Amino acid sequence: MFDLLKTDLKRVVKDKLFLILCIVAAVFAVVNPLLYKLLFAMADMGLDLGMVIDAKTLCFASFSPGSNLGLIMPIFAAIVLCKDFSQGTVRNKIVCGRSRTDIFLSMFLTCTVVMCAVMLFHGVLTLLLSLCFFEYQASAFTWGSLGYMLLSFGFEMLVYVCIAALLSLFIVWTKNAGLAVVMYVAINFLFVIVGGVVSGVLAFADPAKKVTYTLLEIVNDSNLFTSTVIGGGTSYGLQDILCILLPTILGTVGCVLLGILVFKKKDVK
Repeated sequence: MFDLLKTDLKRVVKDKLFLILCIVAAVFAVVNPLLYKLLFAMADMGLDLGMVIDAKTLCFASFSPGSNLGLIMPIFAAIVLCKDFSQGTVRNKIVCGRSRTDIFLSMFLTCTVVMCAVMLFHGVLTLLLSLCFFEYQASAFTWGSLGYMLLSFGFEMLVYVCIAALLSLFIVWTKNAGLAVVMYVAINFLFVIVGGVVSGVLAFADPAKKVTYTLLEIVNDSNLFTSTVIGGGTSYGLQDILCILLPTILGTVGCVLLGILVFKKKDVK
């Protein structure tokens, strides 16, 4: 399978769309901190923004799957990976004796590596440029802050591993980039809408009702399309870690197993 993975990665990296995506990632990383700097410059002239922004917030907000590059990245991946079906590459792999499981896993791992690499590049660049205008955080930066930051990057990568698994499932299910993109965007928007409703209800919920409030918190934090649990604090509690690990691990394993099952039964012409 490793030679399949190596070939798939080379094909994706050599695609012109990959270069365009990297340029878009860099542009977003530059524009976002500059826009906030402009807004705060306006605040210095008397405009009350009613918010506080730091480099850490901008950095981890840049990983959000529901906006900006987080929404564009899967669309790019679907277009590039679906070329395997439209150009007959998948059929040729099967004819050459490659198992469908290996083909799917290679597609999933290619999607994962490309997504994580581009999003990490985008996030780190956003952080570096944000530090030119803002403090990393309101409190002093310590070794604990460094550990929290690195762990947060790791958690963000887990989210995109799960998204890569979901997208790979849609690709082998539809064999069509347009349909795969529509299905992914629909799921993305559904989670964003649900997240908006839950966070709105949570804002007016009574903390004294501990069971109800805790359940709302768990649902809100587990929705990683809108949740700010990653990078939104200074440390992770057990509930935070479970709300990140359970949906990403279960979602990844479930989508990969279902993807393999669907692909094995799919007619490839």
